Parts: sequence; structure tokens; C-alpha cells
Amino acid sequence: MALGLMVSATAAHAQDNAPPTGTPAAKPAAPAAEASADAAGSHDIIVTGSRLSGGFSAPTPVSVVGAARLEQRGIANVADALNEVPAFRPSNTPASGELAPTGGYVGGRILDLRGLGAVRTLTLVDGKRFVPSTTQATVDTNMIPSILLQRAEVVTGGASAQYGSDAVAGVANLILDHRLEGVKASLQNSVTKYGDNRTFVGGLAFGTRIGQSMHLVIGGEYESGAGIGDCQSRDFCRSEVLNFGRNPGYSGMPANNIMGSIRPSTVPFNGVTVPPGSAYTGRTFPALRPIDGITFANDGTPRRFVYGGMSNNLYMTGGEGQGQNIYFKDLFFNAPLERYALTGNLDWDVAPNLSASLMVNYGHLNAEYSATAYRNTAITIRADNPFIPRSADPTLDIPTLLAASGASSFQIGKGFAELGRAPIVTTNNVFRAVGSLKGKIAEGVDWDAYYQFGRNDFRSETRNQTVSARMLRAIDAVMGPNGQPICRVNADPNPANHDPACVAYNPFGAQASQTAKDYVTADGYQTAITTEHVAAFNVRAKLFDLPGGTVQLASGIEYRNDSVRGDADPLSRSLAFFSGNGSRVSGKIEVVEGYAETELPIVRAAPFFNELSLNGAIRRTHYSRSSELSPSSSLSVTTYKYGAVWEPIPAIRLRATKSRDIRAPNVIELFGPTTLASGILTDPARGGQQVNPAITSGSNPNLQPERADTFTAGIVFKPSGGFLGRFRASIDYYEIKVRNAISTLGQQNIATRCFEGELRSCDLITRGPDGSITQVRDVLQNVNELINRGIDAELEYRQPLGTLGDVNFRLLATYVKDFITVDAVGPIQRAGQTGLRGGTPPGLPDLTLDGLVSWTKDDFTLNFHGRYINSGFYNAAFIGPDQAGYNIAAVNSSNTNKVPARAYLDVLAQYRIRHGDRHELTAFFGVDNLTNTMPPLNPGAHGTGNTILFSPFGQTFKVGMRLTY
Repeated sequence: MALGLMVSATAAHAQDNAPPTGTPAAKPAAPAAEASADAAGSHDIIVTGSRLSGGFSAPTPVSVVGAARLEQRGIANVADALNEVPAFRPSNTPASGELAPTGGYVGGRILDLRGLGAVRTLTLVDGKRFVPSTTQATVDTNMIPSILLQRAEVVTGGASAQYGSDAVAGVANLILDHRLEGVKASLQNSVTKYGDNRTFVGGLAFGTRIGQSMHLVIGGEYESGAGIGDCQSRDFCRSEVLNFGRNPGYSGMPANNIMGSIRPSTVPFNGVTVPPGSAYTGRTFPALRPIDGITFANDGTPRRFVYGGMSNNLYMTGGEGQGQNIYFKDLFFNAPLERYALTGNLDWDVAPNLSASLMVNYGHLNAEYSATAYRNTAITIRADNPFIPRSADPTLDIPTLLAASGASSFQIGKGFAELGRAPIVTTNNVFRAVGSLKGKIAEGVDWDAYYQFGRNDFRSETRNQTVSARMLRAIDAVMGPNGQPICRVNADPNPANHDPACVAYNPFGAQASQTAKDYVTADGYQTAITTEHVAAFNVRAKLFDLPGGTVQLASGIEYRNDSVRGDADPLSRSLAFFSGNGSRVSGKIEVVEGYAETELPIVRAAPFFNELSLNGAIRRTHYSRSSELSPSSSLSVTTYKYGAVWEPIPAIRLRATKSRDIRAPNVIELFGPTTLASGILTDPARGGQQVNPAITSGSNPNLQPERADTFTAGIVFKPSGGFLGRFRASIDYYEIKVRNAISTLGQQNIATRCFEGELRSCDLITRGPDGSITQVRDVLQNVNELINRGIDAELEYRQPLGTLGDVNFRLLATYVKDFITVDAVGPIQRAGQTGLRGGTPPGLPDLTLDGLVSWTKDDFTLNFHGRYINSGFYNAAFIGPDQAGYNIAAVNSSNTNKVPARAYLDVLAQYRIRHGDRHELTAFFGVDNLTNTMPPLNPGAHGTGNTILFSPFGQTFKVGMRLTY
């Protein structure tokens, strides 16, 4: 399937400049939609969809995104260009990483085909694996200078039989320019209309021949991005559109209510006295006791809290505290980052039938995000706490109210904003070296081999993070013998619980001393060193002739060793921090595998059989898994693929494939850390009560490989001659079924499934004495099945305008029919889910369109880019009034479950100044999101809005220049 065919003018010569040493290449001079079998010229062409020459005759859908796509869009990173292709979901970018940082890895650009997760997309560089950048064994494309990119080839179907594990959703193969001669340079600046997200990207590349037999290419890239702040940085998020859950026992309103001006009712920054859970039952507003609803000024002065119209134990509608939501405080919309990447490659023609290559890569990424801010909705304060503020008003004087009620304690809820932000700074350094050899054994038989060593050093440093146990000790204070407040543990007669470092903490208002803040906070770290060794040997042979051409066979063996070792600070290892705890990591996976692939050209140039060919591949893989922390294990799997191409006439090509693909659990999934954080969920077992439990997540050494069955079938239209000769189109159907999928269920799904009777989910929940959920264990599991079905399409048309220039038009479209998770309870359909709720898996739009129109007149080009995301629904677990099965009394009812459509328009103008045949200077200026379209107003993980599918940046201006010399 041809998805993103934006082939640069210089890439038209790529066939003659095909990389040596067995690098997979395409024929970019012809659109992939043409998928013609005319590659058998003076050079063998290998595409990513096959390890055999004659590439575009392979039945596997392959798309090409060339360097010109980046130029036409004014994009400096290949992943940003690929993420505009509808088949990709931008779930791992600087704008989304903080929502669910992969092992703390933030700021990366990691590809995710089909929305099946980045771990199911195999990213290659020149057909070879790249050392993982993350502990999830995924590759950050930031580490590869896009200035050296020749093109990206994307297999939009399973390819495990050809390339091994992880290619369940497909393969993205980044092919670099090995034949660059001269100098290339680029500079680009961009900024939003709000003055933030200022980003500079600069690149420089140099290539030259050395004598008659060597060619050297060196390139580098630097990026500095200032990022975007939290929810308060955008008007759409300041609208405070969130989900308000009804109170237990009340059925006069839906269980979920999406509306604006939703604010915390129990965790204001300065604290508030809170009623017991029973006060909310059967009501829209809690039954407040005299002591409830007292809040405090910064200096601790008591006053009445201004509640909104309705209130539950987390949120209220309206009321005070606008813009003060501790749940989303300091969560960046776009992470600030700094990165640089360097690549050098030396190709050497050693002898007529032997060539060698050495590539060295180095990359650095420094990014920042925030730890979850500390908050607590139920802090017990005893009557003898010396920090309790007094008031001349007896209705606000807490000691008077306690004495009148006979109570010895009360509870407050508080968002501890006075502690300040808890920054997490991540640093990642990647080194990779690949030595390759390629030769010919005999006529029609060639071989290649390579050895790769890679090392990734990751370090995450957390500062000013709250230690939960210390906070509770410090708040529980009494008056000391010297007339100063001290921690109760140091005043009681039990010396075993004494903590000499404890400093009493005043939680009322913003009065805590600096020494108390220093006691309850600490710094932490997490390290992870990933090393990868890969050795491979491949042979390709032309065996014998059939009526349609020569039968070819490719086979090879590969050894891979991936290991991860890491450590964390003592507090993290004991899960002491409120969130963001790290742990020791130790694990190794050794892989030995062999494969074979063949192509059978049955017939060619016959009536109704202009071409008929078959293709098949098989791979056997053995895994050995070991760790210092868990028992070792081993297993073997087999993957296969077969397909056919039938071209009844030159203008029509039909293709189909069927494959068995696998994804083996990576080191971190098997032997990685278990971390503790907090989340919000609605408890259907308690009438829809909203709670804020602790969430345990992390690894599981008992995981088994995922097994996927993939089917694709498509048709390519490529007429020739006249008006129709300028038209190309492709339509491909795909179906991917992943069994034993490795994933987390999500805390909300666990609570819902337990309520629906799944005992396995109930085993993952811990409830307190009052029956409310206090903890959810949401570790990785083989959670049954994922199903993804849909249609990809591309239309392309070129129209000469005579003296007015030329117009090129391309439209890419993906229709997602099914995006289903199946478990013991049943299927959950997320096709069309364009909302994003924390604790639930993201969905996919059912229809995404991406169009690019380019008008070129002499040296001036004007590019219009449009993107459309269809209307959808917010949450697969909700049912709105316009959906079948709606019942206002049900725990899944919602006042609305709609998400409106969004359309974006980008414009870029560029002008070339040419000098001779090789010297060119191009200046460009553009505006992304010309209409300043913001995300739909629905709840999101950052506050309001799904910032994975819908850009939160707003109107963005970009200016830059490119030089070739």
C-alpha cells in the first residue's frame, strides 16, 4: 500500500546510488502505488517488504516517505513526517511522552503503526536493527540525523518472518544517503502565536569520494525546544472541562458528566476540612458537619470554603480554585528538550566482488518533565496538633468545633503546591557501530554479513519529590517540651519509631517551614544501560527460471543479545516516593534465528496475466531469557508469511498476504521495575464513586510472546497515457489479530471488569475498611486479544498548468473499522474513540485524512497541507444519550460521549535560488494550524483535550533555509 509518497527530486537518482552492503532500497523514481516489477535492470533493488531483489513486485504493502515530504512540510524530523501519515498514531512524541513516560523516557519520537503500540513497530536503519533507546526496546528516531535521510520505507503489515520480532504492526526502515557528495545544511526556527515552544533545528552533512574506491558521509543535527507549560498555558484547557462523577446512591443524573468549570473539591492548594465518604451518599452535595468545609488563607487564617453547585469526594462544579488543579499541575503540553545526533559512514569497494562498510552513530537527548504533584484527600489531624489555627469566629475555630462534637481528630484534603514543582530530568546517550561486508559467490549468488554493537545509557534524576511516609510523619505533630512543634513519633514512648530527622510540617495554608519541606522531599534517580550485539549472515540466490522470471531464494541466520542493567536510589527501591519510583533492573535476552524467503514468478506478459507471482517466508526463533532477579526461561517460535501478486493488465495490480507474526516480551517487560503512582477512577461497585487510589505497575517475568495473524489485500490502479496517466491510486484492506497481547488493563478497566464479574480483575484490587478502592495492581499481562481492521487508501494526481507551473495532489486516508480489545468480559471497541481518559488505553479515529497540494512555478513552490480527524466518542466505557443502551441509572451512563471532528490547515512557501547544477539555496516560511484550531473540549490526561490526536500548540510560525553545495 502506498501511503506517503513524497519523493524528493534528488532521490530520483537513488537507483543508481543504491547503498552498498546489502542495504534495502526502493525505486523512488516511481511512486510506490505503481508497484511495478521493472526493477530488474542493471541494479538489484531490495525493498523493506522483502529480502529479495525485484522489490516492488512483492505482495506486501510498502509505502515510501521521501526527503521531499520533510521539505514540503518544513519538518526537520522524519518521525514528525511519518506521524502525519494516517496509519501512524503519534503516541510517543515530546507532546505526549509525559502522559505515560516509557520508563521515564521523555522527549523521544518513537513510531507507532496502527496504534498497536510502539513496541509492535520495528524500526530499522538501512535494513538493520538500531540499538533500543528506551527500556521498552523501542528506537528514538531523534538519534538519527534526518538531514541524511534518503527515504523511509514503511511496511504496513506483519513482517516478522523477514525481520524478526516486533514487526507485528509493520516495519519502518530509515534509509540514509550513502552517496552524498558536497555539503548540505539546514536551519529552522519555529514559535507558536503564544510565544512558547520556540524550537531551533540545525543540520549539516558532508559527503565525498576518497580515491576511486571509498565514499565518506558525515552528518549531524541539533535541536533545542523550549516546550509548552501545563494546562494553564492554553485557553481551551483553562476551560476546565473534566468528568464529574455522581455521588453513590444518587440516580437523578448520569454517572459521568462532562462539563466545564470542574475543580477539585477536596485538595485545594491551602487545604480544606473534608466530610466522611458517607456524607456524599444519595446526594449531589455532601451533608456538611460544622467542622467540614473550612479552608485556609496562605497564613493559615480559617475561612469557609466556597463550594460549587455540586460536589463529590474529588471534584465540584464551579466554586473557588479556578486554575488551581493539583491533579494536572506542571504537566507539560510539550516537553522541553535538547538533542544532537551524529552519523558517519564509510563505504569501501575492496575488490570487484567484495565491499565493506562502517557506520558509527552517536545521539544525545536531554529532556524534562514533572513528577506527579503530591496530594492527599484524607489526612488525619489529631486535636492536639499545635499547628491547628484558631479563629475568633466559633464557627471557624476548629478546637471549639472538635470539643462540641466530642471528636479527637478531623481530616483535611490538600494539594501541596507550596512544595513546588518536582522536575525529572532525563539524559540519554546512544552509541552504535556497524561493520558490514557484501560479496558475490558466483553469478546470481551474493551474500552479506554484519556485526553491530550498540549501547544506550539512560539516567533519570528526580528532584524535590515527596516521600509519602515522611509527609505523614511530619504532619502528625505535637507540642514539644521546648514549646516548639515536633513530630509525634519523636514524642511517644516508643524509641523504635523515632526519626531524629523529622521536622514538623504545618499543612494549614502555605506556612510550612523550609526545613520541613526539605525533610519531606528528596532526590532520586534511575539508570538503565542497554547493550545490544547483533551478528547476521544472509545469502540471496537466483535459482532457475519460470515462465514469469527467475526463482529467487534468500536465507540467513542471526544472533542477537539484548541486555539491560539499571539501578535506582534506596528510596525509589522501597517505593517511598509518592510517584516516579525506580528500581533495580537486570535482564538479558539471547536470540538465535534462521529464515528463508522465496519468490516464484509464475507467469508474465500473458493475456489476463501480465504478472502472477507468489512469495513466501519462514523464520524459526529461539529465545533464552535470564535475570539476576527472576528465574530464567527459554522458548521457541515459528513465524511465516505467504502472498501473491496478480496483475491482469498493466493498469491494475492485485495483491494479498497472510502472515503469522510474533512479539516477544522485552527485558524490561520481563524483569523491569515495579513502580507506584496514583490515578483517578470511577468505582462502579460503589455507585460510581470517584476515587484516587495508588496504582502499582511494572514488569511480569511470566509473560509469553504475543502471536499475531495478519491479512492484507489490496488493489493498485496505475493507468498510463493521457489524462489517466497522471493518476495513481491504491486501496488496501488489513486485518491484524494479536493474541496474548502484552499490555496493562488500565485502572479504570480493572475496576469495571471486577464489577462485571471477572474475578481475575478483582484480585488486582485492594479495598480499604470502608470498601473504597485504595490500590490497583496494573502490571503487564498477556491480556488476551487485540483486533485491528481497516482500509488504507491513497490518491495521487499530477496536473501540468503550462506557463502557470504544475500542481501535485496526494490524499492519504485510513478508515479503522475495528480496534478491539477482547478479554474475559468481552470485546471493547475503540475504533472511533478520539477522547483520552487517564488510566484507559487510547483509541483511534475511525477516519483520518491527510492531503498535500503543491503548486510549483519555476523556483517558487506553495504547499497546502490539510488533516482531518473524524468525529468520534470520548470513552469506550461510557454510553451517552445518543447511543444504544443508554440508561441514566447505569454506572456507565454519561451526559455526553461525543467528540467533534477537527480539521487543520498548514501552509508553506519556499523559493529556490540556483547556481549551476549542484548549488542551491532554498528559503521557506510557513504557518502550521493556520486557523489556530484547538483540541475538542473533552477531559484529557493533561486536563482538557486529547493532546495525542489533536495538537495543543495552536498557530505556529516557522522560517528556515536549506543549502546544498
